[in-house]
Amino acid sequence: MEAVTMRLWSDAFGENEAVPVKFTKDGYNTSPPFGWDGLPDGTRELALLFEGVTPATHEPWVHWLVYKIPADAEDLPSGFKHAREPEEPMHVLQGSNGLGNIGYDGPSGTVGRTYRYRIRLFALDHAMDLEPGLDWKTFELAIKGHVLDQAELHARYERPG
Repeated sequence: MEAVTMRLWSDAFGENEAVPVKFTKDGYNTSPPFGWDGLPDGTRELALLFEGVTPATHEPWVHWLVYKIPADAEDLPSGFKHAREPEEPMHVLQGSNGLGNIGYDGPSGTVGRTYRYRIRLFALDHAMDLEPGLDWKTFELAIKGHVLDQAELHARYERPG
């Protein structure tokens, strides 16, 4: 029997493709949709981190941290509001991003420069008892030792001139 590989994708953009403007600060700044499959046995909860990894010499810039995603969810729809515990389009918890805001703040950048992004989906081995509004460092410590597997999707964005 072949091992199942956890996969993450977006219907808005493919691997190493550009994030569409509507999902950036130059557009509507709305969170993009994500889907996944191949979760490992024992997955009890999911979390997603959208981070800027350009320039590589700095700490990644958190654009979105969303957690308490139910293990039986097949996707994360687009359109989450800036709320610690949104009910729509689904009930999850959101953390703080690099701007200190709660929820999604999309790519922006400098005209003529390409920025790179990494989106990671974490499969966790139990339902985490966490408060909404956590920053990435606090969340990362909380999930240490509880990540069964993770999948990555990479994207880019160059601000229109």
